[in-house]
Amino acid sequence: MNRSRRTFLSTVGSVSAGGTVLLAGCAGSDSDANARTTDVSSGSESADSTETTATTSTGTQTVSTATIRDGTEQETTIYEIRSGSPGPTAFVEGGMHGNEESGYWAADAIRKWDIDAGTLVVLPKANVRGVRHERREWPPGMDLNRKFPIGEPPTNALAKAVWSAIEEHDPDLFIDLHSSKGILRRKGDEGVGQNVFRSKHDEIVTSVDAAVERLNDEYVTGYEPVYDFVHTPVSETKYDTTPMLVNKMRADRDVPSCLFEVTQDDVKPEKRARWTRVFVDSVLDSWGIRSSRLNG
Repeated sequence: MNRSRRTFLSTVGSVSAGGTVLLAGCAGSDSDANARTTDVSSGSESADSTETTATTSTGTQTVSTATIRDGTEQETTIYEIRSGSPGPTAFVEGGMHGNEESGYWAADAIRKWDIDAGTLVVLPKANVRGVRHERREWPPGMDLNRKFPIGEPPTNALAKAVWSAIEEHDPDLFIDLHSSKGILRRKGDEGVGQNVFRSKHDEIVTSVDAAVERLNDEYVTGYEPVYDFVHTPVSETKYDTTPMLVNKMRADRDVPSCLFEVTQDDVKPEKRARWTRVFVDSVLDSWGIRSSRLNG
């Protein structure tokens, strides 16, 4: 974690507001901007790179883009939104599995959001080839979210490039967006939907708890109680040592982290994507990166 942001997080304290814990004040801007193009896998910046800022009534926001695995079939774009105001950095990732469209749909919307403080980094389609083929594993047999062993380097080129981008941005918060064919709490069901696997950091426990409460109270209506979201320490599940990115983030980088799983059972993709956006919106609000803008 960047020393200045670590100092920021340790000094602002926590302020209760609307059932959440605010880790920073809000003072940002309201605009998309455009692109600096960087090959993250090599660290080199293109000769024709540009960076555009947008000024609003509340401040100046800068949006830039970078390319992971530039020039390969796995080439995909990462977006960095900088508020221009002090605050933490959040990294939001979708598209790890190409058959979980609600995650990358939500992430693609989130990368267009304006923020109030700190920085928001979004990788909407981590495995862009999997997304194109609508497959969990692509190439066949390659599950990207099993390529991040704890305590060791990632085990293929794409995973290494994703990890390199994370190291470059040095986030204070990590959110991984997924969906599942089943429900974690349903008897006889092997699915993991309607659950948020999280680290035990106090900051993520508080913010995830508030986001889950909001989802259950305002959005997961008309469903059986088993559809209510819950959250679980990933270290207390059978996935404790699984080489998933959320595990590598919490264990190797000691970053507050969570993996959001919404069920695909009887929930249309558009609704799943909305629930996903609401979850991220709530967590970012708790961290003071973005005051909530989603209603209804």
